[in-house]
Amino acid sequence: MILIPKAMDSENKHIDPVGLLPKFLSGDATPEVKRRVNEWLSADPANQAAFEAFVKIWEMTSTVTGTDDIDLDSEWRKLESAIIPVRTIPFAWKRIIQVAASIILILTIGIVGLKITGSRSEKAPMHELSTLNLPDGTYISLNAESRIIYKKGFGVTHRNLSLKGEAYFEVEESGIPFIINAGEASVRVTGTKFNVKAYADKPEVKVTVTEGTVKLYETDQPQHEASLNAGATGTFDRSGKVIKKQLSVNLNDLSWKTGIIDFQNTSISEAAEVLMNTYHIQLEIDPALGNCLLTVRFDNQELDSVISVLKSTLDLSVIRRKRYISISGKGC
Repeated sequence: MILIPKAMDSENKHIDPVGLLPKFLSGDATPEVKRRVNEWLSADPANQAAFEAFVKIWEMTSTVTGTDDIDLDSEWRKLESAIIPVRTIPFAWKRIIQVAASIILILTIGIVGLKITGSRSEKAPMHELSTLNLPDGTYISLNAESRIIYKKGFGVTHRNLSLKGEAYFEVEESGIPFIINAGEASVRVTGTKFNVKAYADKPEVKVTVTEGTVKLYETDQPQHEASLNAGATGTFDRSGKVIKKQLSVNLNDLSWKTGIIDFQNTSISEAAEVLMNTYHIQLEIDPALGNCLLTVRFDNQELDSVISVLKSTLDLSVIRRKRYISISGKGC
């Protein structure tokens, strides 16, 4: 039986939820887009089934990692296999496949660009971490859906790369500076260990240093920089173009990699941000809980265990639909 995805409620019926999926999956979605997609997903199990089918196509098209691995004929076959069923399945599913086919087409065009520019792209899957070794020996852990891009000659003529999302770097010593472009802010090192959080929908770029020294600076104004030693945190405010330095590290900035979460009188809204980034879920908090504070530590515990502790500690009501969780309560 083929499931037909249903539309959102009448208030949002003019919104095409399927058309929002590429932004939702790429990590570029605004909070409003995320809210609308999550409402659509929770409206009917058929929508969740359609979403999972779309995710499979999305992940299929994001597996190309470099010019040596590209098979143009194979990519075009993927495009054709996605387009042909449009003639034989119900209208609602046609929209899913039309959007997916357009993604494959854009990917294929991008592959031609990769052939010309010699760039290489590495992206972590949805809901999963990935690790990789760069040609210079640098080791990188990528948070879910995060991406790095670097050009030909990396480790020989340069060590420049772009980051979209979040990654932990263990940079090998070299006479060539290691430079990370994170949009409005950049990071320069020679050899050290640090975390960079640079999500497009967040107001700041944050660098957490665990070893060595890191230079955080405004990309267009490299003279505007801050030197960060081990145990320090630096943030670049995108709107104000201001760099702030703090001589401490918040363990929760590394929880996605270490699995250690430490809440000390932490607001539940801040805790929700940490949990979403660590467990790769969508978490909606009742505004009535805004004044609630948490003091609890988790060490590599499963999400169900964490939610259970929070539920009992604050007498919360929890509704869970796969990777979407809604938490409500009386407040504090």
